[in-house]
Amino acid sequence: MASIWLNSVELALDTALDLLGEAIRECPDRLWEAPMWAVGPLPADHQFLDPDWNPVTDPERRRALDQAWADRRSTPWAVAWHALEGVDYDLRGPLGTDAAPWMPPPPFAGHPHWRDLAALPRAWSRPELLTYVDYCRDQARSTLDGMTEEAAAMPLPSDHRYGGQPHAAIITALIGHTTEHASQIRQFAA
Repeated sequence: MASIWLNSVELALDTALDLLGEAIRECPDRLWEAPMWAVGPLPADHQFLDPDWNPVTDPERRRALDQAWADRRSTPWAVAWHALEGVDYDLRGPLGTDAAPWMPPPPFAGHPHWRDLAALPRAWSRPELLTYVDYCRDQARSTLDGMTEEAAAMPLPSDHRYGGQPHAAIITALIGHTTEHASQIRQFAA
C-alpha cells in the first residue's frame, strides 16, 4: 500500500497537470503564439545545434535562430512544452542510466525543447500538448506507484541536470514548476 506521502504527491502533481491542461485548452488562438513577456537575447557564446547535433556556425542562421528563440521562448505553447518536458524527464530520475536514454513520446521525440524551440517548423498544437499532459500523468502514476523509500532517496545520476539530488526532491519540485507555468499561461490568457 502506498503511503499518504506518495498519495499526496501524486494528487498534487495530478492537480498541477490538470491546471496546465486547462491553461492549454483555455488559451485563445490569438495568444497561442504570442510572447507572454519580453525575452532578452541569449549570450553571444550560446551554441545552437542542428538536428544532427552539430553546431550552427553560419552567422545569418544563428541570428535567425536567436530571434526565433526570443520570439517563441515565452509563448504559451513553448512554456507548456517546457513544463511537460521537465515533468517527463525528471520523473525518470535515476532510471535514466538504465537501458535506453530518456525520450519523450511522439511527436516530441527527437525534439528537445532546449535545442529545437527556435528551429521547429511550427508551434505544437493544443491536441499534441494535451496528449503530452495525459502521457505525463500516466508517467507520474507509474513512477509513484512503484516508488520505495530507497528509490525516493536515490541520488540522480551525475549526467542528470540535478545530478546528486534525491529523486524525491526533484519530483516534489515538479508540482510547483508545473503550477507556475500553468498560472503564467492562465493569467496571460485572462
